[in-house]
Amino acid sequence: MILAIKRMLLAVFVVYLYSLIGIAAAQGEGNVIVNSDPQGSLVELRGELTLSGVTPVKFDRALSGRYEIEIKRDGYERFRTTTFFTELQPSQIDIELVRKTRTKAFFRSLVIPGWGQRYYGNSTKSTLFALSMVASTMGYVFVKDDYDSKLDIYFERQADRDAATKWSDIPDLEAQLRDAQKTANDAETNLNIVKGVLVGIYAWNVLDAFLFFPEHSSYTEYKAITARPLLQDDRVGLNLSMRF
Repeated sequence: MILAIKRMLLAVFVVYLYSLIGIAAAQGEGNVIVNSDPQGSLVELRGELTLSGVTPVKFDRALSGRYEIEIKRDGYERFRTTTFFTELQPSQIDIELVRKTRTKAFFRSLVIPGWGQRYYGNSTKSTLFALSMVASTMGYVFVKDDYDSKLDIYFERQADRDAATKWSDIPDLEAQLRDAQKTANDAETNLNIVKGVLVGIYAWNVLDAFLFFPEHSSYTEYKAITARPLLQDDRVGLNLSMRF
């Protein structure tokens, strides 16, 4: 009886030992390799775990399930995709990044002011151009409405003068017409100024996207932090590693 209990305990211990070895192997042997052209790009995996590294990279843990992959590098368009991993099958992902160009920045700003600046990585300029265009457009709408109103008054005064039936009323109506014309001319001048500002901001936004497109270095150094849980006997921890 005692011998049978010892054998049972030994069997349980062996199973437990093999399970620990399996967990350690799962932690130490990764099944996902990510490579990119150009190399040295920052890659992030987000799913059950969140990991990051610099290509070419082999993650040190067997991954399974659905993961979002994001690869980025200065001077190149950001790449995003979703894929599924299984622990029993190794996966190698090869991505060719597309270089950003000043032509693409130009056409983006041509469509939406500030878009080209955001595309090449200057969010401050992008915000300034977008806000300036919104403010100048609102100003143009307000001034245009004021000009239309003043112009309507001018036409009303002109109609009153033309419809006059008494010679004694004409001098007063002529004075009112001249005042209305001057007011309308002033409103038109303001409209042209605001229109010029609006066109100027838009034109400068397009030129800026093309002329001041940054020239990125062919070498970019990233410092990536990889985080993964630590599986231990009675607790869960977090292991952080940084690559310089």
